[in-house]
Amino acid sequence: MRQTLFVLPFFLFPLLAFAQKDTTLNTVQVLGAKETRSTTLNDLDLHRASGLNLQDAINNVPGVNMQSRTPWGGQHIIIRGYYPSMDNGRSNGENFGGLGYQLYINNIPVTDATGMTVMDDIDYSTLGKVEIFKGPSPLYGSYIAGAVNLYTPTVAPGQTSIQETAIGGSYGLFRTNTSIMASDGKMDLWVNYGHQTYDGFRPNDASRKDFASFASTWHVSSKQTVSAYFSYNHSYEQLAGEIDSADFYDKKAVSDSNYMLNNSHVDIQSFRGGITNKYQFNAHFNNETTVFLTSSKLDQAFAHGYTRAENMSFGVRTALNYDNNSTKLSVNGKLGASFIRTDQNTQGNFILPFVLPPFNPATAHMSATDVQNYAMNYAVFTQWVFSLPKPQLSFTIGASVNFVEFGTQNLIDSLTKIFLNGPVYVKTFTPNFTPNISLKKVFGRHVTAFASVSMGYAPPSISQMTTSTGAVNTSLKPETAIQYEIGARGTLLKDDKLVYQVSLFDLDITNRLTSETSNAITSYVNVGEQRNMGVELYAGYSIINDKNKAVSLLRPWVSYTYMNAVYVDFKNHGKSSSGGDTVLADYSNNKVAAVAPNMFNVGIDVATKYGFYLFGSFQYMDKVPVTFDNSTYMKSYSMLRARIGYKRQFGRHFGGDVFVGADNLLGSTYYNFIFVGQNIQELAQGSDKYVKGGGGDGYILPAPYDATFYGGVTLSYKF
Repeated sequence: MRQTLFVLPFFLFPLLAFAQKDTTLNTVQVLGAKETRSTTLNDLDLHRASGLNLQDAINNVPGVNMQSRTPWGGQHIIIRGYYPSMDNGRSNGENFGGLGYQLYINNIPVTDATGMTVMDDIDYSTLGKVEIFKGPSPLYGSYIAGAVNLYTPTVAPGQTSIQETAIGGSYGLFRTNTSIMASDGKMDLWVNYGHQTYDGFRPNDASRKDFASFASTWHVSSKQTVSAYFSYNHSYEQLAGEIDSADFYDKKAVSDSNYMLNNSHVDIQSFRGGITNKYQFNAHFNNETTVFLTSSKLDQAFAHGYTRAENMSFGVRTALNYDNNSTKLSVNGKLGASFIRTDQNTQGNFILPFVLPPFNPATAHMSATDVQNYAMNYAVFTQWVFSLPKPQLSFTIGASVNFVEFGTQNLIDSLTKIFLNGPVYVKTFTPNFTPNISLKKVFGRHVTAFASVSMGYAPPSISQMTTSTGAVNTSLKPETAIQYEIGARGTLLKDDKLVYQVSLFDLDITNRLTSETSNAITSYVNVGEQRNMGVELYAGYSIINDKNKAVSLLRPWVSYTYMNAVYVDFKNHGKSSSGGDTVLADYSNNKVAAVAPNMFNVGIDVATKYGFYLFGSFQYMDKVPVTFDNSTYMKSYSMLRARIGYKRQFGRHFGGDVFVGADNLLGSTYYNFIFVGQNIQELAQGSDKYVKGGGGDGYILPAPYDATFYGGVTLSYKF
C-alpha cells in the first residue's frame, strides 16, 4: 500500500517569509530555470582533489554515489539508491558498467542502446563541467536513476594557449596532459592528449590509459554553429579480484589467486565521435541536431574465463526548441526525437569455478559462447515550461515515449562448441510512456520552492534476457518507477552569502529484476517492489568572496543524504548453500543492499589574491548491508582529503599551478566497490559471518589502506 506523499516540512515554512530571485550555488551549482532536479559541478568542484577521478567530485553531490571496480575503471553511478540488476552472486550484473542511467559527453551518448554504460575510456581530468539529473527526465530517455552530462572545457574567446600538466603520486601514479586551445571568433578549438600509468597497491592491480580528444565549434553565421567532438581512447586495467572481509579489515593488500593466474584484465580500445548543428530560425525557434558514431573493442580475462567483444553504435538526436519570453506569460519548450542502434559481437569461454587457472584450449568444463546481438532504442520527447513572471510561478510538463528492441543470435553450442547458427530471437518491448510534471514558485528574494512527479523505466539488458543455456527469456518486463519530490533552494543572510538546497524524494520501483536458478538453469525474473525515500541537503557559506582581498575566498560547505531504501515486496529464488537450485526467500521489509542510510560531506575552500589556495573535505559513509537478508554489513568509514597549491598568472603570457594533495589522511579502511547478493557464503573465501571455503571470489574491492599522496604542476602559455 502506497504511503502518503511527502508534504512540505514545517521547518521550511519560516523560509518563505524571506524575499528574492532564483539563485545558483557558488560551489555545487543548482540549475533552476528549466530543470529543478539538476546539479552542476564546475571546474573548482572537479579539481578539489587530483581531478583524475570523477568520483572524488561527484560523491560530494547529495544523493549520488559513484564506485569503481578497479582504481581507475569499472565505474558505475548510484543515484538516489537505484542499484539495478540484482543478482545472487553479483549485483549490477555487468560488472564493468552501469545500468539505469544515461551518460553523455558533449551530447554524444556513452550509454549504448542496450542500456549499458562503460566509463573506463573517459578522460575525467579534462572535463570542464558535469550535470547530474536525479531521477527520470523525459529529455534523457526517462531512465529511473536519471542522466549525467559531461562537457569538455570551454575555450576562452579570442585566445590561443598551450598547457602542460604532470601529476605524480603514490603507487606509481603518473599522469601527463598536453592541451591546445584556440579561438579567433569564427572557430573554437580544443585538442588534448593524456597518458596515465599506475602500478597498483595490490598484485595485478596496475593501470595504463591513453586519451586523445578533439573538440571544435565553427560559428558558420549569426544563425548557425557546428560543433564536433572526436576521441580515441585505450584503457588497460588489471584485475586483482575481490577479497573477503577478514582480509579487508586486517588491511591485507592481497589479490585473488585465480585472477592473478589467469592474468585477468580489461583492455578497451574505443572511438567516439559526433557532430552537432545548431540553427536559429528566428527569435523564437531553433533546432539542435547531433549525429554520432562510437565503436569499441574489448579484451577481457577474468578469474574463470575470457571475453572478446566488438561494439558499434550510431544514431541521431534532434530537438526543436521554442522560446517566447513575455511580461505576462513566458513559454519555453522543446520537441525532439532520438535514435541509437548498437551491434555487438561477443565471444568467450567460461570455465567452471572448481577448475583452476591457467587455462588453455583443451581445458575441460569450458562453456563457449559466440553471440551476435543488436539493440535499438528510440524515443520521442517533449518538455514545456510556462512561467508567470509577476507571481514568479512556473509550471513544467513533459513526457517521452520510449521504444526498445533487442535481437540476439547464438552461433555456437555452449557445451559441444559446435557451430549452431541458431535463430535470431527478437524482443520488442511495449512502448513506454513516461510523463513528468513539476511546479516552481519563487517567494521574494530567498526561497524557490518546487515539487515534481516523474515516471521512469529501465529495460533489462540483453545478457539479463539470456539464460545460462543461451535461450532467450522474452517474458521479462522493464523495471518501472515513479518519483515524487519537493524541496526549496535559495539564499540567506546578508548579500546572499549562504546558498542552500533541500530536497525530499520518494522513488518507488516495481518489476525489480533478479536472477534465480531452477533445474540448473539461471535466468532473470521480475520479482517485486523497492522503495527509496530520502532527504538531500546542500549548504555553502561564502564568508569571503572578494578577489581584491588578501583572503579572496573563504567558503565552508556541507552536503548530506539520508536514505531509507527498503524492499517492499521482494521474494527471491536465491542459490542454496549447497550450490544447487535456488530456494525461495522473502526479503520484504529489509534494507536495500549497497545503499548507505547516511552519507555526509563537509569541506572548506580557501584562496588568496596572491595565488595560494587550500581545499579540504571530510567524508562519512554509513555502514551498508551487503546481503538481501541484511545479515552482513560493510562497516562505516570516514575519509579526509586535502589539496594545497599556488596558482598564478605571470604577466600576459605565462601561468602556473603547483600543488600537492593527499587522500585518506586518516588511514581509514574503505572500499572502492562491493558486490551484493543473496548471501556471502556463495562469494567469500572466508568472513566474520560465514565459514571459510564458501567457494567464491570474495565481494570487496579495497581502496589503499594508508594515506596516498600526489603532486603536480600545470604550466600554460597564452599567445
